[in-house]
Amino acid sequence: MDIITPGIGLLFWNTLFFLVVFLIVGMKIVPVISKGLKDREESIDNALKAAEQAKADIANLKAENEKEKERARAEREEIISSAKKKADQMINEATDQAKAEAKKIVDDARNSIEAEKREALAEIKGVVSELSLDIAEKVIRKQLADDAAQQELVAKLVEDANI
Repeated sequence: MDIITPGIGLLFWNTLFFLVVFLIVGMKIVPVISKGLKDREESIDNALKAAEQAKADIANLKAENEKEKERARAEREEIISSAKKKADQMINEATDQAKAEAKKIVDDARNSIEAEKREALAEIKGVVSELSLDIAEKVIRKQLADDAAQQELVAKLVEDANI
């Protein structure tokens, strides 16, 4: 029965040993474990705070990224619009220049045609006047073939000159 009911001495020594171990553990190990748990808790809190900060930073970066995208889109649209305006302006200038050159060519052609027409008319007038003089000379020679007709013409011309 000694096995089932311990003696008072054993109980005393076991209790004393337990209290010594409990005091050693309480004084030496519990503060270390407690400090480790506090450190662990602080590191977890810091990690959570860092995660929240990182999450906020990521949200800010996403917002900034979206702003940059919008700004880039707006800038792209502005560049495209500007390029289209410049292209339209260049096309209009080229068209205006081509029209002006075509008008100048047409005007030059008209002026050239007019000049050639005047030259042709002057040449025709010259030819007609030569022909008229030739015809008049021939007619006058035929009419004034005799001396009496010549005398009559001279008298008439003198009479007309005196008037």
